[in-house]
Amino acid sequence: MKNFRNTEELLAWVINFFAAEFGNNAIIRGGMALRLLNSPRYTNDIDYVFVPFTSKKELKPLIEKKLSSVQGLDFSITLNSKVMDININYLSQSCQIEINAETECQSLATSSSPIASLYGMPSKIVRIANLPIAFAHKIAAWNERELLRDLFDIYQYKAILRVEPNLEILQKRLAKVRTYKNAKPAKNLKSLKEKLLLAANELDEQKIQELKPLLPEAELAGLHLRIAAAVRGLGFS
Repeated sequence: MKNFRNTEELLAWVINFFAAEFGNNAIIRGGMALRLLNSPRYTNDIDYVFVPFTSKKELKPLIEKKLSSVQGLDFSITLNSKVMDININYLSQSCQIEINAETECQSLATSSSPIASLYGMPSKIVRIANLPIAFAHKIAAWNERELLRDLFDIYQYKAILRVEPNLEILQKRLAKVRTYKNAKPAKNLKSLKEKLLLAANELDEQKIQELKPLLPEAELAGLHLRIAAAVRGLGFS
């Protein structure tokens, strides 16, 4: 096999490899799950949840065994209180994978084609997280770290995929809210809706340039208006 041309090509290989080796036990969520539903936003890592496992320590030797079987692939695994971090170096490219272990996770089948076909790879059936649940987690993630890319993903769920967030999951996340850097997370639905509306009202062409490294140039035109409209359409308070 020739060297991979970029990080995304390596990620496409990882997705197909995990699908072949772990099947329905490996569920993709986060930005890459949206990418597999034709989101134009580039992402340089993959978030997985593996089921049914009770701990990351239980899962670690299984992951190590499969990755060690690939000739020429180098990797390192780090466990912390939140996730299993895996750094992979293979065929001149490197990427990061984050894995959580859960006893169950609602999911649905989709194809790796939107990524794999870009690089001449065969398509595999993969699992991605249940969309309303994933949407709830995405809103909670934006609340905790206030990243513009999360606001873009909220727009993708609401306006493009026409999904509504699972409010039970969202409320659970709000009850155990975490704070990153200088973010000031809301702790209930009413204050979260107010915070989202404020963020929508503050969007403009200049702020949206922050997404320039992650999106095709043409996608940026009028994007602040589209994101704001989607956020205002969220139906909880």
